[in-house]
Amino acid sequence: MKKLILNYANVLFIIALAVLFFLTPAREIEAPWAYLVVLCLTELIYLISYAKTGRKSARDIAGIIFIFLIVWDICGRLGIGNTVLVPPAENVFNVFVSERVLMLMGIVSSMKLLVFGVGSALILGIGLGLIVGWIPRVRETVLPIANVISPIPPLVYTPYVVAAMPTFHAASIFVIFMAVFWPTFQNVIMRVGSIDQKIIQSAQVMNVSTFTMIFRVILPYCKPGILTSLNGSMRAALLCLTGAELLGANSGLGYFVKKFSDFANYTKVIAGIILMGVVVTLLSMLLKYIQKKTVKWDY
Repeated sequence: MKKLILNYANVLFIIALAVLFFLTPAREIEAPWAYLVVLCLTELIYLISYAKTGRKSARDIAGIIFIFLIVWDICGRLGIGNTVLVPPAENVFNVFVSERVLMLMGIVSSMKLLVFGVGSALILGIGLGLIVGWIPRVRETVLPIANVISPIPPLVYTPYVVAAMPTFHAASIFVIFMAVFWPTFQNVIMRVGSIDQKIIQSAQVMNVSTFTMIFRVILPYCKPGILTSLNGSMRAALLCLTGAELLGANSGLGYFVKKFSDFANYTKVIAGIILMGVVVTLLSMLLKYIQKKTVKWDY
């Protein structure tokens, strides 16, 4: 317990607090309470993680975060660097309070597009992948075509799709769909093609129907690979979503950044970027949790 209290991460936390409360700012500083909450929350997460796991990496991560925040706060308070591009940390985190409604609306809007795009891509990618992968002739015909189309970055479609689709939401869903569908489709086809034939033969001995074979035997076999690859697909989907929102949206996480960058309000731009990072991290943690709960033998 003594080592936990005296280690350098906690010393850096105290230094960050000292900078916040005792360094006289040369620039206008807004309410510091949101930034104080960030500091305390980071310290709390670190203490819980370190006490629970004992990993030194938790201390190192917390130390890096505190060093970054200390340097940022000192530069922002003293006006070091470009005063427009390097706003005080307090002002940036205060945006999460002053613009909380717009940020929340942006999260909801982006998540709706993400759910529709990723959901439809997974359903079609898994369903078609199982069918194509099960029939050798179809697999040998379709897979080479998929290998040609899938490397095309989905963001390339964005300018055309935004112009061609009837609504921006439809265009965004299509771009997200393309980012997730092809990797999922290819992954399922290859997993089905590589299934141990002893599993197939055992099911055939029991005279199961084709439907049962595909959805009760092959699909469970493919599930670990699908869930494992979902993290990468989700990040690609978020990248495409943000790219699409930067072009022509009127809501969403990308729109929040684009809106304030047009007015050179980089305090809110940085806050929007941080918000994106938090949302992506939480989604990644959620997917990891689902993987651990549903595919326990992989972990």
